[in-house]
Amino acid sequence: MLTVEHLATPPPDFLADEVEGYLYYKAFNDAGIEDFQLGYLVVIRNGRRVAVVPYFVMRYCVNTTLPDGPLKRMLGWLRFKIACAGHPSADFGRIDGEISAEVLRVVNAELFKLAAVVSYKDFAAGLPLDGFSMQPNLPVARLDVAGDFYAGLRGSVRREFRQRLRRAQSLRIEECGAYPREHAARIHELYLQTHARAEMQLEKLTPQFFANVAAISKYVLYWENDVLIGFSLLICKDRFMLGKYLGMDYARAPKYGLYFVMMLNHVDICVRDGYTVYQTGASSYDFKQRLGSRLIPAYIYFRHRNPLIHRMLALLMKLVAYG
Repeated sequence: MLTVEHLATPPPDFLADEVEGYLYYKAFNDAGIEDFQLGYLVVIRNGRRVAVVPYFVMRYCVNTTLPDGPLKRMLGWLRFKIACAGHPSADFGRIDGEISAEVLRVVNAELFKLAAVVSYKDFAAGLPLDGFSMQPNLPVARLDVAGDFYAGLRGSVRREFRQRLRRAQSLRIEECGAYPREHAARIHELYLQTHARAEMQLEKLTPQFFANVAAISKYVLYWENDVLIGFSLLICKDRFMLGKYLGMDYARAPKYGLYFVMMLNHVDICVRDGYTVYQTGASSYDFKQRLGSRLIPAYIYFRHRNPLIHRMLALLMKLVAYG
């Protein structure tokens, strides 16, 4: 027989082998980010923990994954409360431990106590979820970096990248192993500029988050003379580097093609420091694929407790699904 306990924060050994593991989830938990009720379901069988399932509860807008356009604006009013297994900002949904139909049934029973719609965000295909519908979400770009990386690119692509880097020769790039607190206000300001322009917006991070996550992060700062015009937040573990967040001054960044310079700079860091996997999230797919990134599929599973409403919801989600 399975029982379930609720925790407000993750256990210290949660997802110990993942780049987005305990310290990342804890940094998010402690950052005072609005609009989410966060929690963790601990599934126990015969007195032994068999799984930990992170979840969040929020009001979800059905146009979240749509590109800007008439349909996104038309559906902007339509929101509903969901209890979602996964994490608002992790690249992939993760369950630490057993993923079986038996475990997920007791998890769903707990989540349905919190909302009429239960969802699983950004999981792989094949979850054993009876009665759930599945739709593709935005894929995650991942680049394998090995050997002489640039030698493996087409000549035209190498020339394009060299031209982009020449445009930015006057920039100063500074790597920080610790959180650059003296630039905290400017970093958050740059993040908010990028957040405001993002087609898909789920969470809005606080300044405290950027301080909290510093223990597992590297900050890279991009300077135009004495003005900080961009930053990137990288999370590194073993041979894996995750390009997690960035921010730019949009009055200055286009002159240098700063976003593309950041991507190329991150690849240089991978080559220099021996990171063999560079993961860059769900955006700017054209450029990332020119770099050689592959797109890892991710899916949303969902179910309304009322079967009739679920059928209508499934039709709506097909309309707004990625791809």
